[in-house]
Amino acid sequence: MMKRERLGDRIKRLRKARELGLRETALKLDISASYLSLIETGQVKTPPAAKVIADLAALLEDDFDGLMLLAGRVPEDIEDKLVADPALTTFLRTASAQGFSGKDLIELLATKGGKP
Repeated sequence: MMKRERLGDRIKRLRKARELGLRETALKLDISASYLSLIETGQVKTPPAAKVIADLAALLEDDFDGLMLLAGRVPEDIEDKLVADPALTTFLRTASAQGFSGKDLIELLATKGGKP
């Protein structure tokens, strides 16, 4: 089984691929270089705020939702929907138990005339 990439590893990989230095990146994000270093090394005590993750996603041209999940956070709009409709959680568990991926579900909705 492939090891899941950690948030810090992904950020560091993408930052280096764009030839951005640690201090330069931190300055663009309006955070300290030491905080960014803690994120990259996985030494932060709590996951970065959604705004920091959104800014990272924009700067590094990466997927916000993917970074949020790697940070162990659920995007607020998704959390609101899950709280408002607990059946969605049951639906996701059932679909997962039956072997459906998110991509499968989107394709299924598209074939049924739904809006992905």
